[in-house]
Amino acid sequence: MMKSMTKSLLAAGLLSASVMAEAGLSANIGAMSDYYFRGVDQGVSGASMMGGVDYEADNGLSVGTWAASLNNGEIEYDLYGGYSGEFSDFSYYVGYAGYFYTEDGATDFHEINFNLGYGPISFEYTVGTEDAEAGVEELDYTFAAITGEYEGAYLTYGSYGNDYDGEYWEIGYNTSYEGLDMGVAYVDPDSEIGSEETVTFYISKTFEF
Repeated sequence: MMKSMTKSLLAAGLLSASVMAEAGLSANIGAMSDYYFRGVDQGVSGASMMGGVDYEADNGLSVGTWAASLNNGEIEYDLYGGYSGEFSDFSYYVGYAGYFYTEDGATDFHEINFNLGYGPISFEYTVGTEDAEAGVEELDYTFAAITGEYEGAYLTYGSYGNDYDGEYWEIGYNTSYEGLDMGVAYVDPDSEIGSEETVTFYISKTFEF
């Protein structure tokens, strides 16, 4: 699958949410039972804690940061920012995302993200680069996904290209109860991705300021 991509990213949900976010400052905290992102198992044993802070201006510009706990006290932290807007019945987002790790020798990732939504259908296209150590060839990748949503339920198909290979399906359901956001998903990666199929759960709380 992704050759040397032993760890990858996670802020996709946050990037998608930023397209429709209200202006202002917000923070979130939560936990996920199994850390998968874009069909890839991030290799975290047990549950992972997560949290972040986001700011969106009235003009559609947004910035944010998000972090998740990994094994042995290591942390993944993500930085992202972009511009979102609407025209006719379409919504869109264009931005940058960087994924960094406190673990010595871990590979960082840099992406340009494009999201387009129309009604219950959204499309994501990403162009990314995997940082290379000295003397190691830098890897470039693309990621494309289409998602359909209906009353909290969603179905996603995602596929990798360029120096990465693999595809996956994900079906899930998100809801809110008593101020808590929660969801469950079934993730089914193909053999090129190299991750096992799984069922994941998450719960989180968002605070508006």
